[in-house]
Amino acid sequence: MKHPVPRMLGMLLGGLAVALPLAAQQANIQGVVRTDAGRPVAAAEARIEGTALVALTDSAGFYRLRSVPPGPQILLVRRIGFAPTRLPITVPTSGTLTVDATLAASALSLPDIIVTADPISRAAGELATASVIDREAIAAQNAVGIRGVLELLPGVPMSPPGIDGPQQFALRNVPSSGSTQLTNGGPGASDLAAFGTQIVVDGVPMSNNANLQTTGPRGEVNVPSTAGGGIDLRTIPAATLERIEAIRGVPSARFGDLTQGVILVETRAGVVPPTLNARYDPRTFSLNAIAGRGFGTRHTVTGHLDVTETRTAPGVRNDLSRRFTGQLAHRATPGRWTLDSRLDLFRVLQDSPERPEVVEGRASRADDRGVRVSHRGRRPVGQQATFELTASVNHVRRDARSQSLLIRSALPFTDRLEPGTSVGKYIGGEYLAAVDLDGSEWHVYTRAELDQSFDALGFTNRTRSGLELRREWNGGPGYQFDIEFPPQTTFNGVQGFDRPRRFDDVPPIASTALYVDHRARAGLAGMALDVQAGMRLDLLHRGTAWFSAPRDQVVQPRVQAELAPAGWFRLRGGWGRTAKMPPLSALYPAPQYFDVVNVNWFTNDPAARLAVLSTFVDDPTNPDLGFAVGTKSEVGVELASGRRGTALAVTVYRDRTRGSAGLNPDPGFLTRDLYDFSDSSFTGVPPTLIEPPTRADTVPILVDRPANNLHLLSEGVEISLTLPEFRPLNLRLDVQGAWARTELERDGLDFGRVFAESFQMNANRPRSPYWESPVRTGERVLLTYRLIHHQPELGLIITATMQHNARDRTQNLGGADTLAFAGYVTRAGELVPVPVERRGDPEFADLRVARIGFFNDPSQSRADWMLGINVTKTLPMGGRLNFFAFNALDRQGRLAEPGFSGRNYPPIRYGMTVMMPLGGPR
Repeated sequence: MKHPVPRMLGMLLGGLAVALPLAAQQANIQGVVRTDAGRPVAAAEARIEGTALVALTDSAGFYRLRSVPPGPQILLVRRIGFAPTRLPITVPTSGTLTVDATLAASALSLPDIIVTADPISRAAGELATASVIDREAIAAQNAVGIRGVLELLPGVPMSPPGIDGPQQFALRNVPSSGSTQLTNGGPGASDLAAFGTQIVVDGVPMSNNANLQTTGPRGEVNVPSTAGGGIDLRTIPAATLERIEAIRGVPSARFGDLTQGVILVETRAGVVPPTLNARYDPRTFSLNAIAGRGFGTRHTVTGHLDVTETRTAPGVRNDLSRRFTGQLAHRATPGRWTLDSRLDLFRVLQDSPERPEVVEGRASRADDRGVRVSHRGRRPVGQQATFELTASVNHVRRDARSQSLLIRSALPFTDRLEPGTSVGKYIGGEYLAAVDLDGSEWHVYTRAELDQSFDALGFTNRTRSGLELRREWNGGPGYQFDIEFPPQTTFNGVQGFDRPRRFDDVPPIASTALYVDHRARAGLAGMALDVQAGMRLDLLHRGTAWFSAPRDQVVQPRVQAELAPAGWFRLRGGWGRTAKMPPLSALYPAPQYFDVVNVNWFTNDPAARLAVLSTFVDDPTNPDLGFAVGTKSEVGVELASGRRGTALAVTVYRDRTRGSAGLNPDPGFLTRDLYDFSDSSFTGVPPTLIEPPTRADTVPILVDRPANNLHLLSEGVEISLTLPEFRPLNLRLDVQGAWARTELERDGLDFGRVFAESFQMNANRPRSPYWESPVRTGERVLLTYRLIHHQPELGLIITATMQHNARDRTQNLGGADTLAFAGYVTRAGELVPVPVERRGDPEFADLRVARIGFFNDPSQSRADWMLGINVTKTLPMGGRLNFFAFNALDRQGRLAEPGFSGRNYPPIRYGMTVMMPLGGPR
């Protein structure tokens, strides 16, 4: 939707005025922070998670937090050199609550350690449904990358650790059914959802919009990539993570370029004891080191290195994936400024060498390497405001190569790159097709934000307003191959072969965003009300600079509210609009080539053959392509009985994204010239053509044009439950459950395989049927149980995780019988609909054909479960030893049952991790 900015601000201020009649009630929290030996801890930070409320302890370990919002909250207490403590508390509407905390040198000695995502957590400054995963939960996961850590979220299937393939993540989505043919070569449901899930690392959004690792709608290249989907998460190792905040619900207006949700990633920085981590299982080896040191009182420097290697099938295949990452973080506090600078480096190499004994000639290799420089500066403005400036430059170089041995019958061929008619040649037999995909991606990002806190009319208020600028482009040499040995073997006489394409011919894209977000807290008659409302305006510019006219714009109002009738009971709800810009490859698609055969004189004698082809080049660019717009809504309830008590969170959500970038087959036609021969005898020389052409006919075509034609619906229920610890056995049970359903629908028509196989080149067929596009669906019910046994005095944690895949089903919904056609297309590209009541008439008998390649029958996996075991034990000098077994019982080793697909989980995987500090913090 397009609205002027003044109206946007008026709506925001009007919505905020609704809360003004409430009277304020606030409580204070105070307590003492001690070590596990009973000594007070000075200069420890006590913070209410998800708010700006923070206090430091004095020399006696005492702290006080004033005007704390009532209801269930998380008290985070931390200090450099100690393990952080997160305490679930219930804040009253008034008075003072005393909460003492214990900090331990080793987290495993804490009596209330949390090794899973907290069910009632809050992301900083956010009111939407979120999951917070802290450092100790990350360390207990045995993950080698962030994708494994995100398995702590409700509804996420578990997988063994490794980096053997590209990894992306989609919030609140399950894969839908069918091949990419059902979206005409466009992205599937999981790709769209991953593309719409924003990943923010240390305050800087990562970008996939410049990822042009694509070969066009007819490309047949198999390279490891997440092109068209989400970011490859293998570039973010788990060992460098300090904290993850997954905003699953409606994010505040601060976050844009998304439709699904936000993953906020905070990497480790500050003074960190030098630590070495080593991890091994039969397929994956990982080694990483981290250390942070202070220099004087104003500077700290933190460094991190990671090396990880995964072999897909040792002893069977030589496939190898290898990752190198490094980070250097510097914090300085000159005067009133706090300056954070980071340098991130990564390289991910994936190699699948040729296996001649299996498939001769087939091999692929991908080498991605990147560098990101980011800087954030924060400075207080007055007493209750902070100005923050964030800037980053991200560069990724992607070099991929794929080859395969192809066999092709003798076909006419032309290597023309411009429209026109020329004598072609015949290429056939066996040849090695090799393709290079070389991208050089750039992403420049800047954000200026003012954060203000103030009390007015008895309210606690916080306002964030900001400006974002982005510019993205790809300067790589692109999609390259020997044009006479293309990576496709099929040629129907019209849709010839793809041509090479440079990426650096594509202009950059620029986008601008303005946002304002306000959060107000108040109390009324013993109840607490928290309201967050905001407005965001995203502009996609027509030119390559921020001052150029907008190509598209979307206004995004968002509102979340929370009501706590009692300290242990909280009701939540949210609604908002989001937007995601289309990928650069859809804004500027590759030209489409059509090679029409005018003459195909083929004889056994190669010297006597003659091929004449006319090449047509179509630009499928859609000038109206713009944002995908999402509408997110959710309601939830949270119950929390206080420290060491029961915590329950239930959320019902419905997310609908309309207008994602897909491909729309646009029918048309070409004119084919036909010639007569002056000499057509088989004399050992090619025949002589009579100029000009004596006649012509039409050849129908489909132009694959990018369009905002994909619509994604995700709905479901999420449940998180933490039960009180059973003290006699030191046992605690955490339960997560999720039911999720996804629908992917495409506007437009499906012309099926009949169009290309029997209609285009058969001039005797005057028409061909078309069908309505199918709806692709996916449904999943996933339950995860974690039983945690903790012995603080021994430094021992045993976690048994059982994941029950109760339902995993995909299905296509659409007509497939002989009366399912919706109409027909003529040889001139004209679409003629046929009413349902007339499809059985005799005049449409030639259209009553089965829909080839389409299946309505559902595909589902057998309901089953897997068990994972994890044992963590402290070592001398503050070290830690961890053993794990994934799918320990491997109940799915038997063959798949009739009517069901294969196993849900890979076979058993086991390994160990060792963490050893090399010295204390300095």
